[in-house]
Amino acid sequence: MNTLTQTSALDTNSRPMMNTNPIRAVLPNGDTLITRGGISAVADELARPSWPMIEELFWTYESSRLTAGNPKDDTKRKNVVSMRRILVRAGIDPVTCDIRHFAGSVGNRCIPEWYVCTHSANDVRLARSMFSKRWIMFYRSQNIDTRPFANWVALPLQGIKVKQFDPNREELARIVEKCESLIVNDPQMWLMYALAYGLGLRSSEIKRARWGDLQEDFDGNKLIRIHSPKSGGKWQDRPCDPAWWDKILSRNIASSDGLIVDVQEDRITRDFPQFLREECGVVDLRPVHRLRKYCGHRVMRSNGNNAFVASRALGHSSVEMTSRVYVGNPQIAPSF
Repeated sequence: MNTLTQTSALDTNSRPMMNTNPIRAVLPNGDTLITRGGISAVADELARPSWPMIEELFWTYESSRLTAGNPKDDTKRKNVVSMRRILVRAGIDPVTCDIRHFAGSVGNRCIPEWYVCTHSANDVRLARSMFSKRWIMFYRSQNIDTRPFANWVALPLQGIKVKQFDPNREELARIVEKCESLIVNDPQMWLMYALAYGLGLRSSEIKRARWGDLQEDFDGNKLIRIHSPKSGGKWQDRPCDPAWWDKILSRNIASSDGLIVDVQEDRITRDFPQFLREECGVVDLRPVHRLRKYCGHRVMRSNGNNAFVASRALGHSSVEMTSRVYVGNPQIAPSF
């Protein structure tokens, strides 16, 4: 019934004219002219998974963001670097080879298993982060065939063995002596030391720390706010050793952008680690992180061997992680 005329007559004039012109569609296999009768063929073509070049997959992974649990850009870059290293050693060129080569083998072993046996499990652990469940779902939404990634996902790997922190009194004495002298000779590098050893910040956190991040909570506890922390989230408030918090704040030097350490980035990532190696004798591969561990050890010991306190101060995602690294032997009171 025509609701406009209240009659049952067909309103032939109100029908739009059928468009008989062909429809132009851009398909994965090229630009194709189709008519209405070929729509089913178009749907089949669009539903067919694609095999992009590996280099294109790298670009998709690094430039895309997940709705939740999205890794940081630095983490993505490290994962891609590890994957490149694996593929090059397997004789695969990411520029000229498509993603089907991920299902290849070397010496009758799938690529990731071969690499674990001949080179490093850590490279595979980082590289296959590209194929986590969330990323697999994302690739499928982009019409990328994820079947070539099956061997990488299914390969069992042993968990990372956490090495327990082994403090050294002589090393710590050298660090404190040399770094404390910086308060006059190089105040900016002293602040790097104070943030790492005093508050337990990582190098990446030292670069971002601002004077405004030094705060107090309702109960008067000293805090430092870490933006985009490693454990996830937009920010994280970490309780601080109040003595070091006050000492750092007393050195508040006006800077153009509010940074606590207002220097070129390479002074934090290159010059400071070099100073710790050459002047303080730190032989750790990550000397600044070594200071962070000394901070965790000090906070835990000075608070009754409490791993929970140290975990909060360091911003660990779990107390279990802190316990495995720092607890060591308990402090036993003398009997007499």
